[in-house]
Amino acid sequence: MGERAMDETILISSMALLIMLAALCSIVLTKLRLPALIGFLVAGIVISNCFELSEDMMSVVKIFSDLGLIMLMLAIGLEIDIRKIREQGVFAIIVAAVQLPLMLVGGTVAGTFLGFNMVESIVLGAVISGSSTAVVLSVLKTQGIMSSEQIESIILITIMEDIGQVIILSMITPMMEGGNLNTLGIANLLISIAFFMIICFIVGLRVIPRLIDWIGGRISDELVSLLCVGLAFSLAMAANLMGLSVAIGSFLMGVMVASTAKRDIVERYVSPLKSLFMAMFFIFVGMEVSINALMENVGLIAVFFLVFAGLKTVTVFIGYWIGNEKPRNGFVSAVSLCAMGEFAFIISKQALDAGAVTDTFYSSVIGAALVSMFVLPFLARGCGSFWDKMESISPKPLRRLCLRINEGRSKSYAAILAMSNNVRKRYLAGLGHAYLCILIVIVVELTYYFFYDAGFDWLIENVYDAPELWDFLLMSINFWILLPPCWVIIRSLRVMMYAYSLGLKRLTGSKLGEGRGRPLFYEGVNPLIAGVLLDMFILLVFPNETQTLYSAINLLIAAVVIIAIRTYRLRSGKAKLVPLPDIRECDEQGNGMQ
Repeated sequence: MGERAMDETILISSMALLIMLAALCSIVLTKLRLPALIGFLVAGIVISNCFELSEDMMSVVKIFSDLGLIMLMLAIGLEIDIRKIREQGVFAIIVAAVQLPLMLVGGTVAGTFLGFNMVESIVLGAVISGSSTAVVLSVLKTQGIMSSEQIESIILITIMEDIGQVIILSMITPMMEGGNLNTLGIANLLISIAFFMIICFIVGLRVIPRLIDWIGGRISDELVSLLCVGLAFSLAMAANLMGLSVAIGSFLMGVMVASTAKRDIVERYVSPLKSLFMAMFFIFVGMEVSINALMENVGLIAVFFLVFAGLKTVTVFIGYWIGNEKPRNGFVSAVSLCAMGEFAFIISKQALDAGAVTDTFYSSVIGAALVSMFVLPFLARGCGSFWDKMESISPKPLRRLCLRINEGRSKSYAAILAMSNNVRKRYLAGLGHAYLCILIVIVVELTYYFFYDAGFDWLIENVYDAPELWDFLLMSINFWILLPPCWVIIRSLRVMMYAYSLGLKRLTGSKLGEGRGRPLFYEGVNPLIAGVLLDMFILLVFPNETQTLYSAINLLIAAVVIIAIRTYRLRSGKAKLVPLPDIRECDEQGNGMQ
């Protein structure tokens, strides 16, 4: 009985300390018009630096932190309405598709220049790629600097960022765990992750919502909500067993439940639980931060914040520009997104637990995230007037150049709108295929970068000591894996350029084929040969740390021989150019219908 009373005392005292201190800090900060999230983090920092907690109390906090992470990710998933994204989220998808990869690459490059290893650099890119929906929304609503339509677009963008960061977290999990796995373990982990994601996206999104709707019509709302929470924990456990973060499993279940008719009911039920357990998660995140570490790393915190704010502003602005928005609106929206999101804490915490980053790195990320949340209200309030001031004092040649660039963009959109429906579908399909294949190429090359040496060493130790042979073999495998996506990229670009030329002809009123002499250059490009050249270029740009120069030269010689043979066959009439897809007839049959 005495031991049981001691356990109850530890549990109750831990909860009392955590909840009361979190509530007090949040009340103070909300009075200063700052989000409650910062109060939870500050409470955790105060607890870890001002109180000495026993191991039992730390265990209690860790358990509630894990519960908080699962409930937080379930709540984020519930906010994602796939049907709404399909109907209204085209612009948000464009912005996210542009800025997420650029943020990931930019953060990785910045981390490399700062002296971090490749895993830490990629984690930095993943951390800074998203924004906080709650912080951004509270700031924009308080200041009233945007219309409701603009705010809704920003919310959809942050939702797309959440989805993107879940995918990024799934991709970098094997990299963070790579130091603790052998080659066979890494292969099994990758296969398990792929299997889990395929089951969730293909089967889960089709079966689970229908099952919940069917059961929901036969039981009370409270039991439906309880069932959904139980499913979230079940999928979180399954994700953990597959080598993924529990956050991914609960998030995916939230997305599934969001597609059901019981979404609003479950969201109301989950909301108070989320508030309690989310506080526990962020308190625990704060408890990992030392005030001394924050003071010692002020410079790195400032650098992380500047990298995040600079890249976020530039990449979101580019996304808005590509989405055909006014430059001023793009700049104001980009600056308004300069608050690191909840995933910054989730990803950095997962990386710290996996031993992929140091305490210094982790503390600097938390510090930079806090700075971004404190600074955002001031940035958002002054960004509009700053744009107007810079526009008024900018040199006239620069303004004329910007006007010409914007006119070119407007002309491009006009050409796309001038396409017939059939041709436009081909154009957009080609754009989607090219984008997807570029992402596949990046994933393949990152995989080779991290696991090439492990496979190379294993072959030498367990098969045969022939370094040049295995190096050439692994490079050849890399070459053949990259060839299909490279071929699709070239083929998609040919279709897009041809469709764009048809749109321009419709826009200018000229007839198809009018004013043409020689075939346009992209009509004479053979996708296979161009794909081989692109493949070789990628291998030369992304070398590994073994004898890849030797292997790359050998593959380059093989590619030159293939191209020479192909050119000879074309000139001798034994082969023909690969024709463009017959979209000219589609254009004529479309009859200009918009």
